[in-house]
Amino acid sequence: MPFDGLVMCTIQKELTDKIIFGKIVKIYQPERHTVLFKIRKGADSHQLLISAHPLAGRIHLTTDTKENPMTPPMFCMVLRKHLEGGRIIAIEQQGLDRVLHLSVEAYDEIGQLSKKTLVVEIMGKHSNILLIDPENNTVLDGIKRYTHLVSRHREVLPGRTYIAPPEQQKLDPFTINEETFAQTLLALPLNTKVKKGLVQILAGFSPLLAQEIIYRAQLPESTIIDELGEYELIRLWQAQNEITAPFSNQQFQPNVALDGDKPIDFSFISLLQFGQYRLLEFPQMSEALDFFFRRQEQSELFSARQRELIKVVGNETERVEKKLALQREKLLETEEMDYYRLLGDLITANMYQLSKGMDEAVLDNLYEPGKTLRVTLNPTFSPAENAQFYYKKYNKAKSSKILIEKQMQKNQEELDYLFSVLTSLEQSQNTNDLEEIRNELVEASYLKEKHTRKKPKNKSTPAPPHTFYTQDNYTILVGKNNKQNDLLTLKMARKDDLWLHTKSIPGSHVIIRRKPGEEIPFAVIEEAARLAAYHSKARNSAQVPVDYTLVSQVKKPSGAKPGMVIYFEQKTLFVTPEQSDSLKQEQEQDEQN
Repeated sequence: MPFDGLVMCTIQKELTDKIIFGKIVKIYQPERHTVLFKIRKGADSHQLLISAHPLAGRIHLTTDTKENPMTPPMFCMVLRKHLEGGRIIAIEQQGLDRVLHLSVEAYDEIGQLSKKTLVVEIMGKHSNILLIDPENNTVLDGIKRYTHLVSRHREVLPGRTYIAPPEQQKLDPFTINEETFAQTLLALPLNTKVKKGLVQILAGFSPLLAQEIIYRAQLPESTIIDELGEYELIRLWQAQNEITAPFSNQQFQPNVALDGDKPIDFSFISLLQFGQYRLLEFPQMSEALDFFFRRQEQSELFSARQRELIKVVGNETERVEKKLALQREKLLETEEMDYYRLLGDLITANMYQLSKGMDEAVLDNLYEPGKTLRVTLNPTFSPAENAQFYYKKYNKAKSSKILIEKQMQKNQEELDYLFSVLTSLEQSQNTNDLEEIRNELVEASYLKEKHTRKKPKNKSTPAPPHTFYTQDNYTILVGKNNKQNDLLTLKMARKDDLWLHTKSIPGSHVIIRRKPGEEIPFAVIEEAARLAAYHSKARNSAQVPVDYTLVSQVKKPSGAKPGMVIYFEQKTLFVTPEQSDSLKQEQEQDEQN
């Protein structure tokens, strides 16, 4: 949901209650578009976040901590000069626009009490944070500076006169009556969609809230103004009143709509149009915003890190595949080695017919009676030297073939390993998973170690694998990446547990814990096999082969890369990948929760 005028109104009421007359004790600018104010009011401490980010502009209280730069940016230094140590004496919203004024009283450099205004403008790509001297209405500085070359409406530069964003000239939804609402809506072009019309006439309303009015009025989303009758107008008016009612009784319902664990939108009321999503409620609007944008930032960070690692593994995969392609070409060249040995044998067997100076000879093929073979000879060589020439070519080709096959086997093992890492990356769920894979790539010398000023910590053990429980109370463990696969198979699993893995397909190691003195039911094995297929590269396939055997039959070759094992006495199941609803999954510690 856009940070619209009604959300700003909700935040203004919350901030007035929480931080009015609070003292600004510290100011930081951890990011290009973001400033943080540490505020103390009585025994309570608060942290106010203000962001002019073009896609995530907002203002709210936060509990999140951000790393601050060693050298504060210029705007941060200006804010510290004028506002640090001051008290917030007023917080005012300009109508229902997304503009908030925070008035601060602080002592200036000569010890006199002066008043400054921090103007927060949340307007998409035009969002800005400005420090104004209200005495002469001049700009002291802005987090985004620009001239008339960027904006014809105004300049944001120190010393320029502050010009407010243009007023919207819309109806105040808190004071209009039903007749004015209907007349203003019907005055728009008749082919205008109602959703667009509501945004055009109602101050503080975003397209999402306009859509909520239409949904509550039980009208089709495609309804145009020309299709509105008296009944539809009454329904729209009632729905509009339902949305604005919390501002009169202060009964807000801050919430975030979640699709699984992914945040979809936020609001100060329960949006009925999001009935298919889970609504996570919060006591305060700031808490809802803090949760939503923190999750969003984590999701963006996760996606960026995931893309970075996928690119690294993709480049390494391409490198190994090129090497394999060249080696296959060289291997084809060695296919003539048996022909060279045959020529040497024929020359040796027919030595009495040959003499030095001959450049070719037609000889009987010893291995195919009745057939002859034309043999090219070097006239400067004796017959014995010609035979040795072909034997040498045979031996060279034979040695090359052995060497190439060894290199190809090594490269194929590396390629299989890289494919397994790629599968783990694609199925990672949080930045902790990515960090483990990154550490694995560092240890395998595909990435360089990060250099930080902090002292390196002791190497941590891999996080625990996924844990599932069947209806029969059997425990199924699933590795998330190669290091966890090693931990699971080589350390955690008992020898009589059952081990599963997709056949010749990169994927997770899966363990079924055996109950003492009991055989594992076949239904449990099938359940685990579906999990193994689901946590593999073949997740979107059908009839995936899954091998299973005792853990005691699984070995790790010396020097093998993480997650790489060999196994014996296996059986194979063909299953369709699935993470069954009948399985209970143990709640895991997730940094995004």
